[in-house]
Amino acid sequence: MLYPYMKADDSGNLTDVKWISVKNPSNEYGLLVAADDKVEASALHFTPADLQAADHLYKLYPRKETLLSVDYGSMGVGSATCGQATLNKYRLPSGRKYSWSYNIIPTASSAADSELTSIAAKLRSNKVSIQDKSSNKIVVPLGSDAELNNSGNDSYITGQLSIPANQGLDQIFSDKSSFTVEANIVPTGNPQFNMIASKGDHAFGLRTENNMLYFFIHAGGEWRTVSATRSTDAASGWLGKRHHIAGIYDAENNMIRIYCDGKILAEKSTGTTSGLTPSSYNVTIGGCPETGRGSQAEFYDLRIYSKALTESELNSQNDNFPTYYPESPYVRLWLDMDNLAQAAVEGDVNGDGSVNVADLVVLQKYLLRKGELTDWTVCDLCPDGIIDGFDMVKLRKLIIK
Repeated sequence: MLYPYMKADDSGNLTDVKWISVKNPSNEYGLLVAADDKVEASALHFTPADLQAADHLYKLYPRKETLLSVDYGSMGVGSATCGQATLNKYRLPSGRKYSWSYNIIPTASSAADSELTSIAAKLRSNKVSIQDKSSNKIVVPLGSDAELNNSGNDSYITGQLSIPANQGLDQIFSDKSSFTVEANIVPTGNPQFNMIASKGDHAFGLRTENNMLYFFIHAGGEWRTVSATRSTDAASGWLGKRHHIAGIYDAENNMIRIYCDGKILAEKSTGTTSGLTPSSYNVTIGGCPETGRGSQAEFYDLRIYSKALTESELNSQNDNFPTYYPESPYVRLWLDMDNLAQAAVEGDVNGDGSVNVADLVVLQKYLLRKGELTDWTVCDLCPDGIIDGFDMVKLRKLIIK
């Protein structure tokens, strides 16, 4: 990985590394380093001292050992010795604490890159959470029903992912409010009900069904549906390709619409002035939390807006300059499966990096329904999938220790 600069210098550093492998053809096993998030890494046959001591490449003598470096990051180019200093956003201040983690495991030297990618993705899934980019900043743990995978430079999940309850998100489903549910997916199968997103069968659902795209809401005591004919089997070319799909509820005009790959394909009146039926189920990607229906698809992102987006607005959302950025007040959820949450401290309810009485106060307010939690994973101390008084007791013991 050494680059032949005219003067020997440090080189070969890779950024945004999810995994790196070192192999020796003469050995049966190699090493796989799988990062919990993303790191920087390099593999050289020279130490920094070797590179510093040689003013020309011909004076370098490769070591037999491979020197593998796995780092949090490195400062950007620029030193002010000749020109501008490094911009602030590319600096790594010495007074700040940095943390990064990774797994080192032996793998067969014959293992293909695709196999190593799968191993690394599985390791990341075991303890990873996705960080919502919206102002709600919901931390979404993968749990046991979803798995994080990688395709090229993009991460995706398979299975079902439940979004923790959050007032900023859930309030748009509790009265007569417009909303749009949008996802970028790659279908991998064609079951009868291939769920994209849902908040329960008596709330809303977006899915493919019997060679059509299907969106529904439950309002006024009935299901209100809209569908568009679209072959979703292997022969049609639907499977294995990325699709941009959305379901739109226009509460102001009592309309529901379905969008796919650049076009609003169908719209229909709801036939009622009633709003969405309230639901206690969590919004779920790749499944219906009420019926248990699942999915056969790769989910790259999911966004929810408190607005009935137009065709042109939806078309822009995958561009570099979308109509609505994550910080927009219309954006209630923006899950990009590449945006992993930083590892949290167990019991750090308020997210300030330490566990103390302040965390106890936040948890108590939540249990009294006077506050919100941003990261359930650090609050479920039992753990049993429920935040309750037992977690409060464990948190007290944790603070006393």
